[in-house]
Amino acid sequence: MKAIKSILLGIATLFTISAYAQRQEIILLAHRGGCGEGMENTLGTFEKTLAAGIKAVEIDVRITKDGKIVLQHDETLKRTAGIDKRVEEMTEKELREITLKDGSKLCFFDEFLKLMGKHPGLYVEVELKCRKYTDEFIYGTGYLDKIAKAIIKAQPKESSYAIISFDARALRYIKEHYPSIETGYISSKGLNQETLAIAEAIGATRMAAHIDRTTHDDMKRAHKKGIRVNLWPGRSDDTLLRAWALGADIHCTDYPAHMLDYAKKFCPWLTIK
Repeated sequence: MKAIKSILLGIATLFTISAYAQRQEIILLAHRGGCGEGMENTLGTFEKTLAAGIKAVEIDVRITKDGKIVLQHDETLKRTAGIDKRVEEMTEKELREITLKDGSKLCFFDEFLKLMGKHPGLYVEVELKCRKYTDEFIYGTGYLDKIAKAIIKAQPKESSYAIISFDARALRYIKEHYPSIETGYISSKGLNQETLAIAEAIGATRMAAHIDRTTHDDMKRAHKKGIRVNLWPGRSDDTLLRAWALGADIHCTDYPAHMLDYAKKFCPWLTIK
C-alpha cells in the first residue's frame, strides 16, 4: 500500500511540477512554533525551529486575569501542564510559576516579540484565541489593543507580522483601528465562496484554510482577489506537496524542521521561504 502511495505521489508530483512550474516556492510556517518537534508556544521550541532554518512562525495568544498577553493555545492548561484551569482566570505571577510537562515555562508575548526581533526577515502569524470571549471581555480588557500595539512597536522593518483568527469580530476591530496590520481569517471549512466572502467583508488580506476542503479553483479565486492563502494542517510529508500543488502561498506544519529537511532532500526544485 505504501509503495503504491509513493508511486502515485511521484506521478502527481511530476504532473504538478510541469503544470505549476512558474511557481516553485512556498512559505513553511511552524505551527505553534513547531508543536510536533517540541513543546508548543515556548521559547525553547522557537529557538530550535529558527536554528533549523525556518523563517516563519505561528503562535496563539490569550489574556491573563491581570491583563498580560501569554502564548497559549488551549482554553485550559490541562494538556500541557496538567492544570485544569483557564489562563484568563490566572495572573501573570501564577502562570510564571507553572512548569509545563516538558520542564519548560509558558512564554509571554513580550518575550516572544523580543526573540523574533533578533531574527529580522521572519514571517509571523499571531492567532487570537478569543472566540469564546464575550464582547465585553474582548473589548473591555484591551486584549486586541495590547496585541496590536505590541506588534507595531516590536516588528522589525524586514519582517512581516499578521494577526489571524477564527473570530471575525476581532479581525474587523483590528482592521478598523490598526489598518497597517495585515489580518487573516481562519476557516476549518476550507477555502470556498462562503469563507472567501467573509474574509473580504472584514478586509482580511490572508486566509488560513483546511487543506482537505480546498480546491485549486478556490485558490485561483482567492488569488484573483489578492488574498494570500495558508493551507493546514501539515502533519505528513505529502501535505507539503499537496499545498504547493494547490497553489498555496504558505503551508502550516507541526513538523517544520523535518519538512524543511524533506524538501531539501526530495524537492530540490521547491524553494522554501
